[in-house]
Amino acid sequence: MKGLSFSSKGFSLVEVLLALAILGIVLAALNATLVTSLRQTSITGARTQAVQILNYIGRRMVGGETSLLPANSLTYDYGNLRQAFPDLPREVRFANPDLYRVRIENLGSPPWTGNLGVAVNEYRIQVCWRQTGGEHCAEARTYASPPLSGTPSAPLLPGIN
Repeated sequence: MKGLSFSSKGFSLVEVLLALAILGIVLAALNATLVTSLRQTSITGARTQAVQILNYIGRRMVGGETSLLPANSLTYDYGNLRQAFPDLPREVRFANPDLYRVRIENLGSPPWTGNLGVAVNEYRIQVCWRQTGGEHCAEARTYASPPLSGTPSAPLLPGIN
């Protein structure tokens, strides 16, 4: 039996180039997936923050904060929200309240409130932010007392306030 001989031939240039091409395609696919995931995470984070601001404003309105109960509409523009509500936390990236705009619109008294014996108005709250070349908004509707002139002496909505 003759001795085995191994030749120390390496990979050919074609094999190396083919391996690099396959690796490049796989890395490009992974990169595209990563970029899409990061973009979606950013959009989701901004929307989550917008909904948290929306809930915050809505709770204050239902709580009877008269400064948030406009006769027609009220807007806190970009950069003004944290000044108007200093208890909102200032964080970085999409959790920064200065990156959002809030609009509150008084839609008036719904027709079904006639027999309630208490004045109630419907309000539309819209929280918007700028992202990926456009403005996106989240909105909700809530019910609270109509705007009052002067300081109320009794709770605005008995049983709620």
